Amino acid sequence: MKRLLLTYVGCIIVALSLPVLIGMGRFSDDSSNYVVDSSSILPKNIDIFFTEVKDTNTIDFEEYLKGVVVAEMPASFEKEALKAQAVAARTYAYHKLKQFSDSPSSAPAEHPNAAICTNPMHCTAYCSYDFLLQKHGLEWMNKNYEKISSCVDETAGEIMVYDEQPILAVFHSASAGGHTQASGDVWERDVPYLKSVQTGGEEQKADYITSVCIKHEDFTKKIIEEFDNAKFPDDFSKWIGAAAKTDGNYIKSIEVGGVCIDGAKMRTLFDLKSTYFNMSIDDKNVIFEVEGYGHGVGLSQYGANYMAKCGADYKTILENYYDGAALKKY
Repeated sequence: MKRLLLTYVGCIIVALSLPVLIGMGRFSDDSSNYVVDSSSILPKNIDIFFTEVKDTNTIDFEEYLKGVVVAEMPASFEKEALKAQAVAARTYAYHKLKQFSDSPSSAPAEHPNAAICTNPMHCTAYCSYDFLLQKHGLEWMNKNYEKISSCVDETAGEIMVYDEQPILAVFHSASAGGHTQASGDVWERDVPYLKSVQTGGEEQKADYITSVCIKHEDFTKKIIEEFDNAKFPDDFSKWIGAAAKTDGNYIKSIEVGGVCIDGAKMRTLFDLKSTYFNMSIDDKNVIFEVEGYGHGVGLSQYGANYMAKCGADYKTILENYYDGAALKKY
């Protein structure tokens, strides 16, 4: 009963504290590089670079989105969270496609002939229908893929816009410390709708808190390989200095071995799940205690699911995480 009461109170607090932002906007696209439905600015098909086979193929846009949602978010999540993910995926893909069409030379080296790829570390994850059927079987598909398919269908034509443009609708698994990250704190580019905003419920993720333990010699070797001016005295208590934090309380930078190191660099070096971490040292190891998973910018998938459990619809979820942006249907 106590747990139920706490969950109920938590849902009410989230419902009262998260803003509902209503806005309008419209933009046009005159690209001739891809087919656009005459009744919509959104494409019917999209060129995708399939990282696994290193080949570009053209597939139906909405079917592609179903493969993204099923790969990016657990099918067990609430429908309103899955619908929010569907809109975010559609917006992200169209933003990349429009950018690529307007300036093909801006395409990254990873996929120069396509606007987007299937590498989740670079663009977004994707699973085909056939792959899922082989992996999970028909019973799972009938229950879960149909659920996700309906979430994409029910949001057809909907994207998030800001200042009459599709937004860069980035997303991640789980924020930490009750806030998302501002884009400028992660990628050194401030985007008005990618601010640090309030979130909650991410601790429901099974591996929300993780630990990474590294031996002294391995830790110092890795740092010195990247920063040859780093110094580590015999007194290991002096190895770690002050840390600067972002508005969301993530590590912006931290002094290690007398060198100021970016938090994102530390995450990469030691394979941490986020930059929301604390460091400690004992007589043998350096220990990272990490919360959350992902870069922390934009929509938090576990936060979105918590909002949905608390009664928020997908529009409310999207307008919380993309502050100032508005949902539009084309």
